[in-house]
Amino acid sequence: MEGRANCSHSYKSPDPMSRINQDLNGHHSRESSSTDPESPTMLRRIVPKGRKPRICVIGAGVAGMRCAQVLGRTGLDVTVLEARDRTGGRMHQTLLGGHPVDHGPNWIHGVNQNPILDLAKEIGATTMPAPELPPSIYDQAGHLLSPEEGQKCSELMWGIIEEAFEYSNKHSASIPQEQSLLDFFKLKLEEKDLPQSTQERILQVCRSWGDYIGGSIEKQSLKYFWLEETIDG
Repeated sequence: MEGRANCSHSYKSPDPMSRINQDLNGHHSRESSSTDPESPTMLRRIVPKGRKPRICVIGAGVAGMRCAQVLGRTGLDVTVLEARDRTGGRMHQTLLGGHPVDHGPNWIHGVNQNPILDLAKEIGATTMPAPELPPSIYDQAGHLLSPEEGQKCSELMWGIIEEAFEYSNKHSASIPQEQSLLDFFKLKLEEKDLPQSTQERILQVCRSWGDYIGGSIEKQSLKYFWLEETIDG
């Protein structure tokens, strides 16, 4: 597992109290108060007195297991359902030629207020800093771009991603549901008055964002794009 302290090509929210930061900042206080058996939480208010609330969590990935852990600490009866014959979700490792190979995420992007890093420390996972390497980008013909050109394309993509987060966060209520992240990319590239060939090349790089979220930018909603906000990195 690799810990990355700084990433020059990643989105960082300019607002220290963005929606996700507000949630993270309030997490510890909420968790500490919910461990009190007498705490008037919503669950305890809706369940008849004397009966222990029973919770079912669907999916034994990182989110599901963490949810079950937090709920279990409050004394709730928690059951986790998983369709696979293993836990971990996208975090999965197999042996290839006698060596462990990660099939899922193995990076921790950002180390400031990142709960994933806290969990890694809690279980004693080995972490190591990741080196900053220039991006290796190929054009549609399969030719490797020069380091300078690749760097420029990468920085443009991440710059537009940051603009998209800010725009979605501020104007989510008024953005049409059918407007996609791809539409936003095209609009911003047109505003930069770049040659058509350059726009197409950068748009190709922009499509790599789909690799981060597991879906194409054609299907990514700009209206709800703020929900994809990452944690420091």
